[in-house]
Amino acid sequence: MFRSFRKLLFPVLFAVASGLPALAPGADLRIVGKASPADKQTVSFSRLRADDSPAAREFLATLRNDLLLSGWFVPVDAESASVQLSGSVTGSASGANAAFRALWAGGTRQRDWSRAASGDVIRDAAHEVADGMVSAIAGERPMASSKIAFVGKRDGGTAVYECDADGRRVRQITSDRHLCLSPNWEPRTHSFLYTSWASGLPAVWRVDLSRNKQRRICAYPGMNLGATASPADGRVAVVLSRSGQVDLYLVDGSNGRILDRLTNSRDASESSPSWSPDGRSLVYVSDAGGVPRLYAMSPASKTPRRLVYASSIRENVAPEWGISGEIVFCGRSGGRYGVYVIDPSRDARTSTPAKISPDDGADYEDPSWAPDGRHVVCTRTQGRRRSLVVLDAKGDAPRKLFDLQGDWYLPSWSDNLRP
Repeated sequence: MFRSFRKLLFPVLFAVASGLPALAPGADLRIVGKASPADKQTVSFSRLRADDSPAAREFLATLRNDLLLSGWFVPVDAESASVQLSGSVTGSASGANAAFRALWAGGTRQRDWSRAASGDVIRDAAHEVADGMVSAIAGERPMASSKIAFVGKRDGGTAVYECDADGRRVRQITSDRHLCLSPNWEPRTHSFLYTSWASGLPAVWRVDLSRNKQRRICAYPGMNLGATASPADGRVAVVLSRSGQVDLYLVDGSNGRILDRLTNSRDASESSPSWSPDGRSLVYVSDAGGVPRLYAMSPASKTPRRLVYASSIRENVAPEWGISGEIVFCGRSGGRYGVYVIDPSRDARTSTPAKISPDDGADYEDPSWAPDGRHVVCTRTQGRRRSLVVLDAKGDAPRKLFDLQGDWYLPSWSDNLRP
């Protein structure tokens, strides 16, 4: 079996076979990134009054951290800054109240924000304000209100987990007590698709977190893997082996009914489909040439187009098409897996993928775009331990998403829209 299909098949082998010793939390992470100060604005908090209540401290700490993680701002306490904040944040037994004004562009532009939040949604309110500042002041896409789903292995069992974009509030979502893989968020909803062996055989399930419901939608004989929903309609691209071959299919997202078969080759296997932002094309992996490579296809024409020709990257796997139009993927070069970005609109024969993961002796795999089109969450593997790391396509230092004991992999980053 090719190591190529790591997004789908390698985790199956690893999860079934490994009872691997875990290293001490954080012991294996040694990463140095490149700062980009020219792209950042300083934000002064010196004139923002706040009491010493736990609620006010939580709101401010979350807001400051969100602005820093966005990559566009540097929070400071000095009075001199590109962006000046004034107002107040107060807390009570019921929650936090924030009302403040931001001045920027030399004081020529301003925006007011106010939020009243109970204790359990204080962080959500701060995320919303941070997103508003990124949009209004930096003019960029935000990410603070988004979620990251991923597979976790703790105490010998696997489950799907979720956390905030800053790595906080990690919580377990599924409890199938069976192997599970490939959670993929559905666009503009708080639901995701994933593969579980809960019924004894691999099947695709939908988990709707807004309604706290889970149901099986695709359970054909053989593999049912990598399901991903179109942003344009109710179709779902999925890898099936019902015919004895491993091919891409389109199914109805409501009932799993097969709508179309996209590939049909006796000498190749396909995996890892991901939709373009407009829902008109798919990027996927095929080993039709003997080595796993990336291809793009319109489901209407079914004509594949190879996307990567760089000879230095032997394998191309686990692609995801981002909101900016770029594709992030995992490539093997020099015996290690790294994360690369390509622009599919450029000539694939003459363009070179840009590597955004560091060369630190670790493998970086399973990349997924943030809704800002700038950050990527991925799996980092070193010494048989897997953790989640956020990379910045503009060069800021990578960061570990959280530091919890366990094995964490196959992340999927949601969009910013909540129902």
